Formats: sequence, C-alpha cells, structure tokens
Amino acid sequence: MLNARVTDPAESTEAFDPDHARIILEAVRWLYTLGPASDEEIADRYFMLENSHPSWPFCAGESVRKRCSDARRLDKRIQKVGTTKSSHGKTVGVYGIVEAAA
Repeated sequence: MLNARVTDPAESTEAFDPDHARIILEAVRWLYTLGPASDEEIADRYFMLENSHPSWPFCAGESVRKRCSDARRLDKRIQKVGTTKSSHGKTVGVYGIVEAAA
C-alpha cells in the first residue's frame, strides 16, 4: 500500500516505517472529516490534535502532507473543493470529503 519512493536516498528508505505511515494515513483520512483543508492545514490539525491521540506517531509535517496525497489517491470521496494560499503565498488545493449523490 505505502512504500518509500524508489528515488528516495537509502537513508530515507531505511527510515520509512510502514506502520507509522498507515497510522498517519488513517489519521489524515479522519482529519478530512473535520472539514475541507489544504495539506498544510491538515498537517496543522494533526499537530494540534496529536496529544489527544496517543496512537498517532511523532513525525515531520512532510510525512503528514505525503499521507494527504495518499489519502486522496486511496479514498475517492476526498476531492478538490477549492483553492487557498499557503503560508508561502503559493496557490494550493483545498480538499474535502464529497459524498456521492444518492
């Protein structure tokens, strides 16, 4: 399901923990249920709530942002619903859960 990229340096590949990645992915999928957000905002939510979720591993923001991409690939309900400006002034996507019409 989740793997280190083939282009990653050996140190990065060795450091990749698939169990942590799976837990972070599930946390990200849950964080999208709190409302639409950019990857940066999902990472902010993760770090804001991690103390109340002891099973969530300590990680870098980049790990959370990578799992946002994985979540969108694996859960087709998570779709682009708008755009916003990142903290660096770049236009980025805002994604949210879009339920299929009944």
